Amino acid sequence: MLSFLRTWFHDMPTTHIVKAGENLTVIAGRYGFKDWKAIYDHPSNADFRRKRPNPNLILPGDRITIPDKGPPAPPAFKNEFSLTIFDKISATPFPKLKIKLKLPSGTTKEVVTDTSGNIQLKEPDVTAGRVDILEIWDDSGVPVLRYDSHARKGLPVNASNVIHIPNKRKVIDGIASKHTIARRSAWGKKTPAYSKMDEDWDFEIAVFHHSGNSGERNPVEIEKKHMTEKGWDDVGYHYLVHRDGKISEGRYLAFKGAHVEAANTGKIGILIIGDFEHQIWDDDDDPTTAQLAAAEALLNTLKSSFGTLTKLGGHKDYKSGTVCPGGELYKLIPGIRGKTKLGGP
Repeated sequence: MLSFLRTWFHDMPTTHIVKAGENLTVIAGRYGFKDWKAIYDHPSNADFRRKRPNPNLILPGDRITIPDKGPPAPPAFKNEFSLTIFDKISATPFPKLKIKLKLPSGTTKEVVTDTSGNIQLKEPDVTAGRVDILEIWDDSGVPVLRYDSHARKGLPVNASNVIHIPNKRKVIDGIASKHTIARRSAWGKKTPAYSKMDEDWDFEIAVFHHSGNSGERNPVEIEKKHMTEKGWDDVGYHYLVHRDGKISEGRYLAFKGAHVEAANTGKIGILIIGDFEHQIWDDDDDPTTAQLAAAEALLNTLKSSFGTLTKLGGHKDYKSGTVCPGGELYKLIPGIRGKTKLGGP
């Protein structure tokens, strides 16, 4: 009986709680292991590997199982493919992301990241070799957002693979919530042709526009002009700021706008509703105080959401032959740049 208890206690794994300044090499040496991989790669630390896919980045308080130094326990399965996807912006897990994989066998399989941003395939679903990511998309809302530019080839089986992808829907929803923006799906009368529009992100410039003499004063009129009369895939602007300071969503921010002819890439289109070219027959020559305050607040949020956004201009800064956004608004842009700390065109 005593011999059994000694064997039983000897075989029990030890739990080590990481202390400040420790790394896996230090911990391995403390327990008599020559190679830290004997601890990190042990089957008992599978959950720890998923939590810390980079063995160089462990944190105080992490719990690591120290296995017995005898022969390693046989793995519960021969091969495993592990992938974790993080939101590149917030560094948090990216859940509900759909991924189409090409497995080492040549077959394809669709998987979905869990609440921790993980997917895991075990034998017999996956064999030794490498896995290709063919497609990545987010269909958790409308529109479907594709991330195929982040696809990867040759990801190894039996290794911890990590990819960082910006969660665009989370950013766009956060902006809308912060400014109580009327969403396109709520006010729109026509369905945008999402599949025909080009993607855009990492915006560098915000561009102010005005309605001008054509006189559109509400989003539905602008939608009709752009989609019915001009035959565009959607409203050309990303945001529309009303006279009372309320904001409506135009084109979904993940797509390239149609507001600066032949030069829309990297530009957020913001319509300040009204005609701001001084004319004696107009009663709205000047943007309202509420509009300017709302536009400035929106710019500050966009700037914090996109570290790439560094400039503010008017339409005519990027297209010759137009007076847009009107002289009365254009002369206010330098002051708005000063308040938002954005540069010139």
